[in-house]
Amino acid sequence: MNEPRQPNPAEEKPEERVLDPSNLDAERHALGQRFLQLLEEEQDDRIRELALELSPGDLSETLRPLSVEDTARILRMLPPDPLAEVLGEIDNRSLTALFTLLDIDEIADVLEEMPSDEAADVIGELDRDQQAEVLAAMEETERDDVSDLLQYEPETAGGLMDKDFIAVDQDQTCGEAVGVLRGMDEDDLESTHFVFVVDRQGRLTGRLPLFRLLLAEPDSLVRDVMEPDPLYVEVGLDQEDVASFFMTHDLISLPVVDHQMHLVGRIMADDVMDVLEEEATEDISRLAGVSVEEFGEKSAFRVARSRLPWLLGALAGELGSVLVLSRFEASLQSMVALSFYIPMIMALGGNTGIQTSSVVVRGLATGEVGFFQLGRHLMRELGTALLTGLGMAVAIYALSIVINGDPMLSAVLGLAMLLVILIAAMVGSGIPLLLHRMGVDPAVATGPFITTFNDVFGLLVYLSLATAFLSLMAGGSS
Repeated sequence: MNEPRQPNPAEEKPEERVLDPSNLDAERHALGQRFLQLLEEEQDDRIRELALELSPGDLSETLRPLSVEDTARILRMLPPDPLAEVLGEIDNRSLTALFTLLDIDEIADVLEEMPSDEAADVIGELDRDQQAEVLAAMEETERDDVSDLLQYEPETAGGLMDKDFIAVDQDQTCGEAVGVLRGMDEDDLESTHFVFVVDRQGRLTGRLPLFRLLLAEPDSLVRDVMEPDPLYVEVGLDQEDVASFFMTHDLISLPVVDHQMHLVGRIMADDVMDVLEEEATEDISRLAGVSVEEFGEKSAFRVARSRLPWLLGALAGELGSVLVLSRFEASLQSMVALSFYIPMIMALGGNTGIQTSSVVVRGLATGEVGFFQLGRHLMRELGTALLTGLGMAVAIYALSIVINGDPMLSAVLGLAMLLVILIAAMVGSGIPLLLHRMGVDPAVATGPFITTFNDVFGLLVYLSLATAFLSLMAGGSS
């Protein structure tokens, strides 16, 4: 394999091209087609020049529709530093596939240029043998940072943090702290907003904004100008709670400590944005009854394989509807008109459940809804369901009168619709809240599960009322 092109100190990076934000898709598509044309013509110099003109984010999005082989050919033409920035923006599936086309030394060179948390995320996607080989090929400092991060669970503060923070001793002078900054690499300073302050045992005691450090007298002690008692999170905190903490306090960066308050890392706002996207994707997939892994998947076979278990689960649940229908077979035979309205009853009950559960799941994710507000929230949903149910009951009563001309049947339909909507609203809001209280992701209760539950109980309510109505009619006629 060809070695990645090494940077030339005399070479200046081309002026970055700014894509039109109102026409991003079209511009990225045109650039992707341009890359394919240049690849076909084997114009490597022009490919490298065009790739370096784009920001890492734009380049990664432009290359996303391309094959792994074409993406690898383009990225191997970049110097290690911009290559690392682009790889930090590419999704893990593409990144893992891309790394199958690079040798171990090339992978190690790229990872050394990446922030430690991103490098750890990439290595975490490799199998154990590849991890060991890549870590062995990395420089000692970078290897130690990445190895330290790999010991934490991926979806915790420890798995989210990076090791690229700056800490100074509280007993140093501000002049000495500025000297520490001057000795740092320029790339590390670009993302530095605060200097964290520790005691001699490495325990977090404060933070120092850069502007305050620069304005302080050089002989002032750091402890006298720092902000004491800074906000922090412990390494084991779940990433959803970390994201909520960031949003609550409008943070840019946040120190991470171990159980003895030793400073071990920091989390940046861009890492939290990735968490929010990941959690939103996960919740949306569960709402729809699909697998998270199928987002970005191009193989129809793999997508079908991921969806099939959910559909089989829904099929098993709908067997309950079949049993209910069979139980009321005699009622349906005696008045065929009852069966005409079954799809309407089931559909409206399912829609009500999905509407309610979607609001609850979103509220739980943002912190607007909690278990201790259960009574208030259920009362609101009950009131909403009562009003919408009454409206739908009146509508279906009037509609069935026009179609069948039977006031008693229309009354049964109206009452059934009201009860089904009330039950669906209670199920849609109650189950996610209870699951959340039990520590289970409430998104798993939505989609096919709540729809199936409402189908079964909607049929049961509707046909029970209809049977009672038929019995009443039979008794009256006798």
